[in-house]
Amino acid sequence: MDNENKTIAIGKDKDPYEVPLNLLQLSTYLEYFGQNGNRDLNYIFSLLDLDSRSRKKYGNTIEFKTGVKERSNLRNINKALTMEIFTSGMFGYMDHPAEVHANCMVSRYPAKDAIDDKHSVVIPCNFAQGNVPDAQVDYEDFMVILEVSAKAQPSLQDYKKQFYGALKHARSTREKEYDKPIYCLLINERSLEEVVNKEAMEEVLKDIRPSEQIYITAMSIEEFAELGQKMADTYEDDISKIYTEDLHEVLKATVEKGVNGKFHEILAERLNAIKYPLRGIGF
Repeated sequence: MDNENKTIAIGKDKDPYEVPLNLLQLSTYLEYFGQNGNRDLNYIFSLLDLDSRSRKKYGNTIEFKTGVKERSNLRNINKALTMEIFTSGMFGYMDHPAEVHANCMVSRYPAKDAIDDKHSVVIPCNFAQGNVPDAQVDYEDFMVILEVSAKAQPSLQDYKKQFYGALKHARSTREKEYDKPIYCLLINERSLEEVVNKEAMEEVLKDIRPSEQIYITAMSIEEFAELGQKMADTYEDDISKIYTEDLHEVLKATVEKGVNGKFHEILAERLNAIKYPLRGIGF
């Protein structure tokens, strides 16, 4: 696994993009977001060619209108964009889906030795805009939507807003005549270990009709990062044995528990059952 890097699809045209980090690196660096240190974050941005020097080199710029003040927001843009790439890349290891699509904005620059303008390299430029989910994965029998936030210490209002944003995207997908279950996974700094967060999620769940087949759960950045590290370490040899059906069972088991559902723990249980079959699985 150390040398394996996931290719995900990015942008509205679903261009292939190889995430330049493996699962262990992604999950380890993801924990840096909680620390919010400039040095650590700038190093991470450089790994994705999002630092100022790389953006200038590749012409991967963002057009700002007012100069200095808006340019100071580039750090927040990079942080949100990196979170989308990291979580999308990590989800690609869950059950080896055919495609994970991150809806970030992209830039293009001429490929080396390109003979015409049709040959270009596509790189992430900006985070997904408000009219689309941050990332989505289409399966034969269901869909997974990822909604992530890199905001440091998000308020309870921010938390609720993200829930309703996920619900909005799911309902928009449903309006396009998609008739299969939709599972929304929220990832930010808040954890369902806290009662106030459970109450916020419960408030949103009450607004969803059973007939909509829309299901929402959440986990913290730290919990998702720890899951990735377990997959890369303890369960490295067992990941390939997780199939779409397994993931669907994990998702269903999570949402059946409502605000007490913990996706990261239930998936780890599934992997543990594969590693030690005689122990069974405690769904």
